[in-house]
Amino acid sequence: MRYQNKPAITFIVFALSLLSTPAFAELKETYTGLFDEQSPVTPATTTPQQDPELEARLNELMDGDFTPSNHAALEELLRTVDVGTPIETFVRAQGYQIVSLAMEQKLPAALAIADEVLIIAEKSGNPNAIAEVHIDIAEAYLANSDYAAALAQTKKIEAWLPDVTNPRVRYNANHLIARTLQQNGQIPAALEYLLAAQTLIPQTEPSEQQRRRQFLNLHLARIQANLGRWQASAETAERAITEALRTGNTNHLADLYLIAAYSRQYQQGPSDEIVAAFLKAAEAGKQLDNPRVEMLAYNNAGAAKLLMEQLDEAKLYLEQGLAIAKQIGNVNERSVTEFNLGYIKVLQGQHEQGLQEMLAAAEVFNSFAQKREQAILLSHIAKAYEVAGKYQKQAEILKQQVQMTSELAAAERDQKVNELQVRYQAAEKSYEIKLLEQQADLQTQELAVQQRQQQLFALAAGSLVLLILLFAFGYRKTRKLNALLNEANAELHEQSLRDPLTGLYNRRAVYDQLLRDEKRLYTGNHAVFIIDIDHFKTINDKHGHSVGDEVLIEFGRRLKQAVRKTDMAVRWGGEEFLLVLEHVNAEQVLQVARKLLNDISEKPFHTSAGRLHITLSGGCRVIASSRTPPNWETTVKDVDTLLYQAKSEGRNRIRYQVPGAEPETLVVH
Repeated sequence: MRYQNKPAITFIVFALSLLSTPAFAELKETYTGLFDEQSPVTPATTTPQQDPELEARLNELMDGDFTPSNHAALEELLRTVDVGTPIETFVRAQGYQIVSLAMEQKLPAALAIADEVLIIAEKSGNPNAIAEVHIDIAEAYLANSDYAAALAQTKKIEAWLPDVTNPRVRYNANHLIARTLQQNGQIPAALEYLLAAQTLIPQTEPSEQQRRRQFLNLHLARIQANLGRWQASAETAERAITEALRTGNTNHLADLYLIAAYSRQYQQGPSDEIVAAFLKAAEAGKQLDNPRVEMLAYNNAGAAKLLMEQLDEAKLYLEQGLAIAKQIGNVNERSVTEFNLGYIKVLQGQHEQGLQEMLAAAEVFNSFAQKREQAILLSHIAKAYEVAGKYQKQAEILKQQVQMTSELAAAERDQKVNELQVRYQAAEKSYEIKLLEQQADLQTQELAVQQRQQQLFALAAGSLVLLILLFAFGYRKTRKLNALLNEANAELHEQSLRDPLTGLYNRRAVYDQLLRDEKRLYTGNHAVFIIDIDHFKTINDKHGHSVGDEVLIEFGRRLKQAVRKTDMAVRWGGEEFLLVLEHVNAEQVLQVARKLLNDISEKPFHTSAGRLHITLSGGCRVIASSRTPPNWETTVKDVDTLLYQAKSEGRNRIRYQVPGAEPETLVVH
């Protein structure tokens, strides 16, 4: 979900009169020379490109992401800027004016000024100036949610980018392109530009680096959330929060609180702790004059309470969010709140009215939401139809959700996205973001997955045909059909929890099947493994990603065979797998660990590239039963640390820890 704030800014120099052509013509006459197309512009090679004094003043003023917050000071500075000002400084100052007008939703006025500034910049032949005007135009379109027009502008920016030498302009260009691509659903390409922007931060003005770092990490967290990498997103946001509190740079603190809580909820599931995190974001939004974040935070707090089936509290938070949305005129995003309020009505027995409100809100939401968010919304619509007893409609929605989930999984591979990680250097140094190995394009979907989906769709379709026939035989046979539909729906739901490639559970299933019932993890001993295929990158590099997929499929099959049917085998991401074994003792866990090492390493993998010898490294922790639920996030972090230790020790081993003992290593020779 998008979190970009659009503050309202008003200037005196270019006011409402700019919205009409005659007024703009009058303005041009008033500011004679500033936009005079006949004014001579000396070639860039013979004149200074920047005014050091004005650049220093602009640096001092610039305390926001797009424009300075001190409007009066900027207005005063703009009165000293004309076509005699060195071109790069001239364009920079006028750019703040352009973006400010666009953020006030005065796009025609902003574009009118931009056109005039672009003429002057093009006459100068200065790549820095020309690129910056195109950046300003794209920012104006983004501020008005015209993402297609912004994307068209990025092509012009990219054409000039190789010749741009000003680090500030290069940073702004890469960051702008990244945000535009993200809004247009081109996530892998957005990441490339975001990482390029990160490398340029140390080259920009020292006074601006901390703010730019925070803004960039906010967008990285959003992209990670768009990819469904909830833990990475939360960790990115939480690191940025820590840094913001340490430095006192709180420009985006409310947004960071919101995205951190949002990602933690999808990673861990709803809880009172998550609700408290959303309320903290709402309070930060109120204190920092960010009503949009305040609105979204109340909505998410209400949604969490809704999932916890605490409907009265859910309604209270949702209505608070809706009131703010109406106050600020946010029609699009308030649709999420209206959807949730409709869902409450369904759960309270007002089926028809509630469903009608949910579907109307979903239509608005889908007009601007990312595909992953649309898939999440479909799951709630399907649940609402189930509550209302509309099983045919539930089947149709579940089919859409399964299809969309499969497309998302395939798209991540097709778009060469593997994993994101942000690494920070020392407090005085700039941070470093690294994009890990990206997967190659998946040429064709697995035939087995296609066949399975066709079977499921055929089952649902067949059930619907039966429904029509059985109506003729009365109520008794209709009840029998509903049972068939429920069975088909259950199978479709199960399919949505599976990884399309390996057939193992996916991350979503951990919450749906395991964490939703917290008693499962503290009424008896359980063990958690995280397992990684050793040197998997080498396999992909040497034999190609199709062979890598063959290895992943066979690896998943052997994992499933090594554990009981009641245990959970999950493809955690890339070449990482997670196992959860319930109601086990330490010796049983060690038996499984030995079996895993033997089954993987002793039997070659038969692939289209021949026989491959595969080994694994793993981390494992056994958690004793207790009176309170264990912290799932802490458990995963601890097991991940054990996995890292196993790799450091030489791979082909499992590092494990049982209650009350120090970690040990299991190696099978």
